Amino acid sequence: MTRSPKQPILYQDKLGISEKLLRFATPEQVAVYRAEKLKCEKLVEIGAGIGGQTFAFSKKCKNVLAFESNKESARILIQNLKKLQIKNVEVIIADALSVNSIDKIKRFQPDIIFCDSERPEQGERTLEKINPPIKKVLEIFFPITGKIAIEIPPFTQDIENLKENFEREFISLNQQLNRLTLYFNELKNSEVSAISLPSKEKINSENPKPKINKIYSAKKQKYLYVIDPTIQIANLIPGLAKKFNASILELNKPVLLGDEIIKSNFLTGYRIEKVCKTNQKEILKELKKIGAGKIVLRYNVKPEDYWKVRNFYENQLEGTKEISLFLNESEDEAILTEKL
Repeated sequence: MTRSPKQPILYQDKLGISEKLLRFATPEQVAVYRAEKLKCEKLVEIGAGIGGQTFAFSKKCKNVLAFESNKESARILIQNLKKLQIKNVEVIIADALSVNSIDKIKRFQPDIIFCDSERPEQGERTLEKINPPIKKVLEIFFPITGKIAIEIPPFTQDIENLKENFEREFISLNQQLNRLTLYFNELKNSEVSAISLPSKEKINSENPKPKINKIYSAKKQKYLYVIDPTIQIANLIPGLAKKFNASILELNKPVLLGDEIIKSNFLTGYRIEKVCKTNQKEILKELKKIGAGKIVLRYNVKPEDYWKVRNFYENQLEGTKEISLFLNESEDEAILTEKL
């Protein structure tokens, strides 16, 4: 998965890692959170890379055995560990699934094994494309420890083919989907979860699934909330709506509606100023009434038409408010909102 925008890793200020190397490195806030979750006496890390996650593990675990098969990445990792004077990490430059590596891991007797899988940037996202193969990792290492965590691409299409007992945890960093980690056996807390960093706000799936409270119009509603895409990908929107006693409205993407101000790091809130018909003259009339000066289009519009539409409105407005415009096309509704 492409990491964009690039985020600093732990100790970036001391190491000065280049942007090229940061591309696939684990961001500091993700690494620190995951290390806290997986803290133990002895941990094996497979796919350590240049050390973004390794440095965090070294702070929470007594001993870390880090495998990295790419010689250049391993060289940088070893160099960085020396710079940081980290002495409780042993780096092994080898395939973690080789006979010698497996034997070393058995002798190490880890409490937890963490695997950061490699995957192609483009093409089909399936379990077969992930390296090392997840099923093989589980088959080899379950006899050593049942506590295994594996990072995989969030858009992997056939996760349901895994029959083992695991939790899918989707990590949102600054309201953008960043990571998906699978936690097996004793590491599992629910079927699916999402956590927002840096706040650590978390939502877990429920069984049975909550009823979907859908409405079809924004009229008589006071507030509209744009949902972190992580929640949508994790299929946790009904649970989030239930938690805040909100309704779901299907626009180009689902949003929440309600009569109360909701404080959640999974939501971006807007006050509904006016709901009117979707023809431009009607929208312009209402924009003038509420003192709009700048318009943000929050619905699907062709890229080549975006500024044409914005300029149509903004060139005729004299107000100071920034208004976000949503369209509920099925009900012929334009929803004029101001960000909270």
